[in-house]
Amino acid sequence: MKSFKSFAVVISISTLFSASCGKTAAPPASSSAGALTANSSLNSGAPVRPFGRHSLNSAGSTYLNDFIRPDVRARLDEEPGGDADGSYDPSTVDPASSEQESAESGGETQNQEAGQPRSDETEDSPSAGPRVDTLKYSWAKKAFGEAIKAVPTNNGVIVLYADENYYDVERLMGLVEDGRNRIAETVAIPGDRIQVVFGGYRATPQVELWVVPQDGPMPEFKAEERPGGTQPED
Repeated sequence: MKSFKSFAVVISISTLFSASCGKTAAPPASSSAGALTANSSLNSGAPVRPFGRHSLNSAGSTYLNDFIRPDVRARLDEEPGGDADGSYDPSTVDPASSEQESAESGGETQNQEAGQPRSDETEDSPSAGPRVDTLKYSWAKKAFGEAIKAVPTNNGVIVLYADENYYDVERLMGLVEDGRNRIAETVAIPGDRIQVVFGGYRATPQVELWVVPQDGPMPEFKAEERPGGTQPED
């Protein structure tokens, strides 16, 4: 009988010890599950943030005529009137509406009157150089660069939209890259933190500015449908 009681006591002590060890080993399993959840969240990537949409045809400027494709320019010169203003010009398609969208999405307003040329100052006059540059890069917002700089892991994407059948897109990309460099220099960040890409056809040449967090996806390109279903020319 005494032997049976001793055996029962030993069994009870062993059971309590095993339960104690099991509780001690539990936290690492829970910790591992937590780490997996955190890693999954990081790998999913944060969403991109739109910073604004801007028309390149700022304040009705005609500087975009310099970016018309040579073959289109030659064809326009042969037509009656010999001027691009007398034919289809995507840059003249309601730029005011695009500027309004830019103000709504970027939270910024622009003084249109300040961008109007004086009667004695045209884009061809020597004194118009700084003003034309201001119009060309009016979309290159310092605030965009500051939003990227504010978070070291942020990057930026500038998406260019234009009619590649009408404009020399390669040259327009160069213009946008110059604007990108101005933004980067103004806020003192490396230029390669802002990527410039072509997003496809739009009748009005536009740029969209996006802030992209670390591991975030590229912004979705939203090209317009071409009138008449015409295809891009080679």
